[in-house]
Amino acid sequence: MTTDRRHNPLLRWLHDIYLVWKREFWFSFHDEGVIIFFLVLCLVYPVLYALIYNTETAHDVTVVVVDDDRSADSRQFSRMLDATPEACVVQYVPTIADAQRCMHEKECYGIVHFDKGFGQRVHRGEQAHVTLYCDMGVMIRYKQLMMAMTAVQQTFNSQLLQQRLSVVPVSMNSGSISNEQVALGNTSMGLGSAVLPAIFILVLQQSMLLGICMLHGGSRERRLHNQGVDPLEIPAGVSASILGKSLCYWMIYIIPTIYTLVIAPKFFDFPQVGDLRGILVLVLPFLLASSFMGQALKIFANDRESTFIALVFTSLIFVFLSGISWPRCSMSPLWLIAGNFVPSTWAVNAYVQMQSNGATLAQQSTAYWMLWVLTGVMFVLAYAVERFICRRRYRRMQHYAKRDAMALIREEYRRQAIDVLPENINQADFGIPGGMLDEQ
Repeated sequence: MTTDRRHNPLLRWLHDIYLVWKREFWFSFHDEGVIIFFLVLCLVYPVLYALIYNTETAHDVTVVVVDDDRSADSRQFSRMLDATPEACVVQYVPTIADAQRCMHEKECYGIVHFDKGFGQRVHRGEQAHVTLYCDMGVMIRYKQLMMAMTAVQQTFNSQLLQQRLSVVPVSMNSGSISNEQVALGNTSMGLGSAVLPAIFILVLQQSMLLGICMLHGGSRERRLHNQGVDPLEIPAGVSASILGKSLCYWMIYIIPTIYTLVIAPKFFDFPQVGDLRGILVLVLPFLLASSFMGQALKIFANDRESTFIALVFTSLIFVFLSGISWPRCSMSPLWLIAGNFVPSTWAVNAYVQMQSNGATLAQQSTAYWMLWVLTGVMFVLAYAVERFICRRRYRRMQHYAKRDAMALIREEYRRQAIDVLPENINQADFGIPGGMLDEQ
């Protein structure tokens, strides 16, 4: 078998993939930082975010009323607003200045103002105005007050219309259009149910990117102290190295993915009407694309600590590009194209449609096949980064180390603005886990 492997390029390539996969598994479960990113972060963040957004909706948001009209219609409108579950009228104040004082002192979060002549305009059939001022410190309060005002306005207009049509026989008036709001997908109309399913996808992607870059930073630190050579690295070809590592990450993320996308939403009663098999099939190319993307972005991680500086800020960017906070149809072409190259963009929209609205995988075929296209694109990028950037850097490091054994260490300490080299450098300082060199 050994002789066949030496003479058969395919068997040798598959054997290299296996060796890289095995070594990367060892690294992943013997590095505390990587364990935190790959496992702990995926276990804790879904629960933490869900607790932050619980309760999902705000009820009885306090408002004060400034009624300059003092008519029966303005009082009726205020009573209807107070009867909604979203708003609560706490008091009437004579002037806008008094209402502003109440808002500054957090006695209320909204001001409803009726202009003088409101009732007269209503009965003359003219346009009447009700002004709502909201505290924008918390968007959910603004959302609830706007929903309450819209519902009361529609009901109030319907009652006025019925009064004017009262002279019409009942048989003709029985067909009046009624207004009823029916929530689809997000039946609770909660902020958490709308946002967190998308955030869960982003948690999986970002945790994988951070863990991959931390592993690369650890490898580079070992090279700095070993004359440009990583003594723990498996000597394999570029494609075998990339595929072996990606296979490792994909297998590690099977359990975190099921927990994050299936089990955690059940704890907090988030919408779950999607087919489990379809969701798992959708996640397969997403995880592969994310693993290749991490291996392409590792060039920005010069050491373990720089991983945070290089990648953590991208979480907010990926949130916006996915269309959670701003619809993608309203984005400029530049940001649309940028979002198309991020795996989470396609996975987020497909997962939300499947899990919240009951869409099938066939109905989300565009996102599914785009994830496979991104998998190929990210593999090419990872291959180019490893072959033309990383491995050239390694050869330069070995070249400089042959000329001066301490050149790499001095350059690294100079880059970190450290003037004095440590007198005693042991195996742990090299970023090499204890006992690993003995295994070689």
